[in-house]
Amino acid sequence: MNVKFINAKQAKEVYQYRNIKRKLYKTNAAIWYNKTRRQNQLKPTYVNIRINGNNTQCQKTLNNEEKLTKSEHNS
Repeated sequence: MNVKFINAKQAKEVYQYRNIKRKLYKTNAAIWYNKTRRQNQLKPTYVNIRINGNNTQCQKTLNNEEKLTKSEHNS
């Protein structure tokens, strides 16, 4: 059995590498998921836009969300 001794600085770099790699895998999985949902013309159910306010920027955001959901169903 081989045991490798590493110092604290090396351990920190190893954990940073593992965390970055894990985030990259999660991001790639999310991109793949969204891509396949779009190809199957399915609206993502995890997107819920809730806006508190009635100013013009809030209304623009709501209109853009409606356009997006309509275009996903039509395409």
